[in-house]
Amino acid sequence: MQIDLPPLPTAFDVKGDLSRNWGETPFDLRALFLLTEEVARIPGAARYLAIAAKRESAFVAAAHNGNAANEQDERDDSRAAYVNNKARNPPLRYGEQAADFGSGGLFGALAPYALWTGVPEVKTKAPLLNAPPEILFQPRVAAFCAAVYMQRILANYRVDDVADIKVGWANPGLLGKDRGGTKYNEVRARFLADAKSLGIDLADATTIPAKLDPSAWPGVPAVFTALVGTLPKELA
Repeated sequence: MQIDLPPLPTAFDVKGDLSRNWGETPFDLRALFLLTEEVARIPGAARYLAIAAKRESAFVAAAHNGNAANEQDERDDSRAAYVNNKARNPPLRYGEQAADFGSGGLFGALAPYALWTGVPEVKTKAPLLNAPPEILFQPRVAAFCAAVYMQRILANYRVDDVADIKVGWANPGLLGKDRGGTKYNEVRARFLADAKSLGIDLADATTIPAKLDPSAWPGVPAVFTALVGTLPKELA
């Protein structure tokens, strides 16, 4: 299915700095990450998203985990996500396709969870319920899903620093009873290594505060409108 959404944002669409503390982040994606930070009103989010995208997709918007013979585990994960959660969530128009999709996009999101983005906040008005999983290949949609998930982690869990966001991203349970365990420390170590190899300085408080503050979050509908706009009527 052909899905036409606005192109990547440019320097004209953002207010912040596209040169300081970005390391090797591809220049064409910097404005997207910064726009996400600005519309989500979470200072520091842009550099976090850059580090996360490096790990999850190597900055390839069409990255797809689940479309190769050796990626059955990703398809198993997306199938489990769909089967285990469909009863408690609004129906997905392309639920079976999402279940078989695996994960994809800039942030490697599992398709069913991504299409349910916003359900806890706005229920049946969540914007992606009628969209096919391939919409995750749209960078603006991937950024929207990432912003909602990041805000949810920051608002609902104990997050001591930026690396803890990535821990919650991997599994929110690691921020609870499993905090300090082997998996918790492994995820943190990978995130810190990714930041270093990308060239983003987590100590540069001007661009990424030591702790990100979600208190000015404007809500799921506002973030979707600012990042994605309006979906084609057959998907809305």
